[in-house]
Amino acid sequence: MRSKKLMAAVAAMMVVPFGSAASGADLQKELEQMQKRLSELEQKQKKGEQERSALIDELATLQSEGWFQTVDVTKSHSGLGSAASKVYYTQNPLSIGGYGEMYWADSSGQVAITDVYRFVPYIGYKFSDNIILNTELEFEHGGDKVAIEFLYLDFLLSRNLNLRVGSQLVPVGLVNMKHEPTLFPTVQRPETEKYIIPSTWNETGVIAYGETAVADLYYHFGFVNSLNLNSDATKNGEAVWIRDGRQGSADKAAMQRVALTGRLDYGAIEGLTAGVSFYWGNASNSTSANVDGTSILIYDLHAIYGYESIKVKGLFTQAMLSGAEKISPTAAKKAQGWYVTGEYDIMQGLGHTSSVPLFIRYESYNPVKEREGEAAAMNDMDIWTFGINYYPHEQVVLKVDYAIKDRNDGSEKIDTLSFGLGFIF
Repeated sequence: MRSKKLMAAVAAMMVVPFGSAASGADLQKELEQMQKRLSELEQKQKKGEQERSALIDELATLQSEGWFQTVDVTKSHSGLGSAASKVYYTQNPLSIGGYGEMYWADSSGQVAITDVYRFVPYIGYKFSDNIILNTELEFEHGGDKVAIEFLYLDFLLSRNLNLRVGSQLVPVGLVNMKHEPTLFPTVQRPETEKYIIPSTWNETGVIAYGETAVADLYYHFGFVNSLNLNSDATKNGEAVWIRDGRQGSADKAAMQRVALTGRLDYGAIEGLTAGVSFYWGNASNSTSANVDGTSILIYDLHAIYGYESIKVKGLFTQAMLSGAEKISPTAAKKAQGWYVTGEYDIMQGLGHTSSVPLFIRYESYNPVKEREGEAAAMNDMDIWTFGINYYPHEQVVLKVDYAIKDRNDGSEKIDTLSFGLGFIF
């Protein structure tokens, strides 16, 4: 193309008449004009090639976005973690995301351990803008345990009403909906939200969610499969009596009885989100030998406040088993716990792209606060945890913490130093 333009310019020069009408100065001027015009044509051609290249790159990005879209950590759909929310914000139907975490821990009087704790892929698919499939697969402890954490269809009807159908996260507590490792500072999740709110907690059911008529007030409400607390752990007053009652996505889990669950979160005050959530239903839901006349209520109050470099979050929860005596004369019947976490990002405001929050958490909980009859309850467990996080990227975190765990009767004290890493994608 360029050689053809040059030949045309030379041909034009050749037809310029030589003689008194065309001096050397005139020829020089015309030659300069032709060279200028040629340069302009070359610039236009170069610009056109750049625009075509940019268009090709943009089309390639759109075609692959469902697979390779990065996580927007500022977005959360219906209270889910950022990576779990990816499918709701992609252009293409297919979305691949996930998270992972591993740690090393050395506890007093015990052998130091390392654990490839979790690797969790999210796979989502948009059948349309209003019908969305979202799934979470979980590989724990290097693959020793494999489970489907959630698998549901979302029917997005309006800003005020949407329906979620399938195996899904029970909308209780702070961690259960947002359990990705970049969203909590400690290496381990709070024990209050392990033994009393049994995170991660998923059940099969139908839940409606959306924004209420009051601006910035969001709700979840529906029914899910009931816990089964008609177990030896409940009868014997073991710490895992609630946690072991989860049905989840287990093979052909009993679903003879269902429970109600709900949540309200208010976020109209800048920097503050506060809310309440609950779960209430039958406490006996097994394939055989169900006990009538029992029910379990779990509720919590929670809040998160952030201002510049500071973030504070707290939660209080109780679980109460009515009719516990029908399960056993020594059954566990009440659990209670709370915690407060404070964080201060020492890099905030210094112009650094990385984030380095220092944190401290105080936690006090008792998974067997009361039992039936004269059976002995447990004593409260108090945990102080200090540590630091380093975020070299907003989707990657390195963690160090030191936990002092002390049962308040002096019967158990464990100090643990932990190093962890986590990421979302």
